[in-house]
Amino acid sequence: MAGIHGCSGGEARLATVYRRCRRWCFWGYSFENLATEDSGSTDADGLHHIDANVEYCSVIKTKLGAHRIIMGAEMDCCDSTDDGRRFYVELKTSRELDYHTEERFERERLLKFWIQSFLADVPFIVVGFRDDAGRLVRTERLRTNDITQRVKMKNYWQGGVCLAFADEVLCWLYGTVQENEDYILQFGPPYLRLELLQASSCPDVITSHMELL
Repeated sequence: MAGIHGCSGGEARLATVYRRCRRWCFWGYSFENLATEDSGSTDADGLHHIDANVEYCSVIKTKLGAHRIIMGAEMDCCDSTDDGRRFYVELKTSRELDYHTEERFERERLLKFWIQSFLADVPFIVVGFRDDAGRLVRTERLRTNDITQRVKMKNYWQGGVCLAFADEVLCWLYGTVQENEDYILQFGPPYLRLELLQASSCPDVITSHMELL
């Protein structure tokens, strides 16, 4: 029919995935807000206002293999012990687990949770499990250092192997990149190899982000 244009099947699928990702992100921010809001506050209008920009930022000096690293990390919140010592806590969300999804959660999601928190020296991770409607079903508090033991028994992955791989990547980068040159390091689909591409200039997304700092 002339004058009528519809989305192709591929475009429609991408639009669906985009809407789903936005919804998942909103649920994640909602959990962060719920986990950190002041339950004793009398400001009813402000209790459920979601601001994804509220966060802690930490600068960390660490070492990986022979490499000394200074990195910045965004932290969701902090807690304190009975004696007043404060520590960071990472907040995550996940779909409620069942027999079919628990293995993938431990193989993939826990690896991401662990490596992010381990490198930033975050001792605890609180996971909010939700149903398909976005309702919070339960929470689980994980000790970061216990995660590797949990998956090691099932031979899913090993933390030491992951850190050794990161060390090898840094060695490769140090031996490859040249000063005053711009590069793009990407891990593209099907996610089997890292690629280092020389760029004519710094990517706009990085330049614009630096201008905001």
